[in-house]
Amino acid sequence: MRLARLALLSIEKAEKTCEDCPVKQGIHVGETRSVEVEGILGGKTFLITYIGMMQDNKKVFLRILEDITERRRAEDELRESEEKYATLVENSLTGIYIDQDGKIVFANHRFAGIYRYPREELLEIETWRLVHPEDRPLTNQIRLKRLAGEEAPPEYEARGLTKDGDTIWINRRNTRIEYKGRPAILGNIVDITEQKQAEEELRKINEELKNFIHIVSHDLKTPIISIQGFAARLLKNYQEKSGDKGRNYLERINSSACRMEMLISDLLALSKIGRVASTFEDVSALEIVKEVISNLQYRIKENGIEVVMPPGLPVIYADQARIYQVFENLLVNAIKYMGNTKNPRIDIGCEDRGNFHRFYVRDNGSGIDPQYHQKIFEMFYRLKETRAEDGTGLGLAIVDRIVRNHGGKVWVESEKDKGAAFYFNLPKKKMESDLSRNCHSKSP
Repeated sequence: MRLARLALLSIEKAEKTCEDCPVKQGIHVGETRSVEVEGILGGKTFLITYIGMMQDNKKVFLRILEDITERRRAEDELRESEEKYATLVENSLTGIYIDQDGKIVFANHRFAGIYRYPREELLEIETWRLVHPEDRPLTNQIRLKRLAGEEAPPEYEARGLTKDGDTIWINRRNTRIEYKGRPAILGNIVDITEQKQAEEELRKINEELKNFIHIVSHDLKTPIISIQGFAARLLKNYQEKSGDKGRNYLERINSSACRMEMLISDLLALSKIGRVASTFEDVSALEIVKEVISNLQYRIKENGIEVVMPPGLPVIYADQARIYQVFENLLVNAIKYMGNTKNPRIDIGCEDRGNFHRFYVRDNGSGIDPQYHQKIFEMFYRLKETRAEDGTGLGLAIVDRIVRNHGGKVWVESEKDKGAAFYFNLPKKKMESDLSRNCHSKSP
């Protein structure tokens, strides 16, 4: 009875008494009762067990104290954690559900909203009813593989059916869990119907663009070429009869036709970037730059420009034709902005930047005011200094589109009257897999 006496002593010294104390209520022989008491012996929680018994022909009871402070704290923490988890699940922006034996046994508010069902109506509904008939074989196959522990896509898309019978697009993720002691599927869904609709609209727009490009390529270029041909023939055969004024008109007609042809060609080139599949391969940046310089040699010599290029430009993983366009447009741009610079010079080079090759085309020409550094890459934007020059305002826009399609970035560093340096990054070959998925890495 030492334990009982200690228990009794502890209770008698407690700061507060137990209103449910079995002693007050009475306890029968052989009967056991338990009660929890908080705030005794330094703020601890005890489970007090009373056992009715006979001793010396007298009815007594045994009182046993068990310190359950830590257990109660753990239970409270578990309950709080479960409440937080339940709140998180219930307020999730994604639909969460549990599928067991082919039926919905749990669904959060968002899941019910996606399918437009009252939650109570969703419970125990067969999951196949929520799937579009054409996609049921796919979803059931993945579900069975998950339950069997076999490999299955971690994420996939399938069409669903709302209570109203509307078709929606769903992005699904699911995993196998144990729910109430039995296998089940824990699913996570996102309604991507609007995304799919936008993709379809984009597909239609691209199809219209394709048709437009066909019209531009054939129906517009053909008459322009005819205009050029007739203007050239008139200049050749009727030069004396047309006089100076007539020759001037014909030359202006021919110049305008050439400019229009150039604009159409640039628009076609811009429209194809990212739409027509690029051919990535190992190509020599050195050979590409040499070819560009060779083809621009007349303009370079005409302007007395010195072009400096190191012999060690790297082999890069790129679309050769597109990168040729990049270097050509940047060199033409440098020539155009050279102005009246004494000892004009263009430097072409490359720096190793870890995962990237950083190329540059630097000149000592008229420079570009910082306020225009972003605008010059916009379509049809031309600085005042070059508006009288040949050009379409698409050269740098094409450069920007090509470099981004390669997973890189292009930018300019320049100040007015202090020359300009155009930089662009190209990922190295080890990032080939990213390029094949059209991932655009951020450059440093």
